[in-house]
Amino acid sequence: MTIAGLLCTGLLFGADFVICTVDDFQDYPAVEYADGQYYVFWTDRRFYSLNERFAIYGARVSQDGHVIDQNGKLIFCDSTAEAVGVAYDMSNFFVVARNHC
Repeated sequence: MTIAGLLCTGLLFGADFVICTVDDFQDYPAVEYADGQYYVFWTDRRFYSLNERFAIYGARVSQDGHVIDQNGKLIFCDSTAEAVGVAYDMSNFFVVARNHC
């Protein structure tokens, strides 16, 4: 999955860069900026062939574009995960995904 070089707050400029290099489908990225770094969440199908489940992954990215969590960390795994969205209330993240209905 690739993220555009200019992220939501405009602090990071430059070329697109890779967040996740795992084979299979990664899509629907959602980005939030907090505490001096970016948090990127996305839909991931890396385990779909094993259990027909989608997952939500997240990764931290520094202001200069260094991906801290290469290929992300598993946040949630279930049969539903599309159109990821994220909100931040200055202390907690709230990550949502649409189901297939």
